[in-house]
This record gives sequence, structure tokens and C-alpha cells, in this order.
Amino acid sequence: MLKKFLLLLGLFSSMSIIAQTTLKSGSIVPVSFTEKVTSNSTSANIIVAQDIKVDGVTIIAAGTPVTNQITGTKRRGCGRPGTVSVTLLSTTAVNGEVVRLMGQSINKEGVSKKGKAIGLGVGLGLFMWPCLGCLAIKGGEAEIPAGTIVQNMMTNNEVTIK
Repeated sequence: MLKKFLLLLGLFSSMSIIAQTTLKSGSIVPVSFTEKVTSNSTSANIIVAQDIKVDGVTIIAAGTPVTNQITGTKRRGCGRPGTVSVTLLSTTAVNGEVVRLMGQSINKEGVSKKGKAIGLGVGLGLFMWPCLGCLAIKGGEAEIPAGTIVQNMMTNNEVTIK
């Protein structure tokens, strides 16, 4: 009887050592911008907004930095609005494993003032060179405010925590 008990005890203890938790590909990872990003920005500080847990085990901790790339910035000019596009690439699990992210880029565009620029250009064109009037009015700056939370990012690979 004692041998059976010790055998079962050893079996259960080895199972707990082997126990692992897996975050499946396609799991939602909400992220948050910690600073304002504009069409003049060259970098963005973005973090994981909340703990990502599977069966009560934290796989990705809240506050973990998100690797990103600002791709399509366009400065404003001649009434055209500025634009900014941020692509989220990856973050890190609690065990140090890279978690790739997938989802649409975050795109913002400022306010267009082309009509005003054209009107000023035509109006001043009667008195001076028309292009100078267009240069005087700039479109609105694109801006992603600090605190913006993006809910549609998903994991692109499985992560297993042992």
C-alpha cells in the first residue's frame, strides 16, 4: 500500500512540473499609447494595456513594451493634412519569448484645409504669384493621443509557459 501511495505521489508531482500553459495564436492583446504620436513623430511608446492570462497564469504582463514602427508619416503643407501610420510588431512574454502581433496599422489623418489654400491662392493670384497663397495655409496635424487603447491586436504565434 505504501509503495502505491509513493508511486502516485511521484506521478502527481512530476505532472505538476511538466504542466504548461499555452497562449494560442489569435489571442487578443489590447495595447495603449503612453504618449502622443503626431505626423512629426519618429517613435512611439506603446505598452500592453492589461495582463494576458490563460487559466490564471499571466503570459504577458501589463506594461510590457510593444515594439512598433512608424511607417507613413506625411507632414502637412499647402492645405494637405498630415498623416501618421503605426504598425505594431511584437511584445515579450513573461518567460522572455517574443510574441509577434498582427492586426491593422493604426492610421490617423489631420484636418484638410485644401479649400482654404486654393481660395487664398486664387484670391492672391490677382495681386501676386498664386502659389504663395497656397503655402500660407497648412492642413491639420495627424495625432494619436496618449491613452489611446487599441483592442484589435492579436498574437501571431503560440507561446508556452512552463
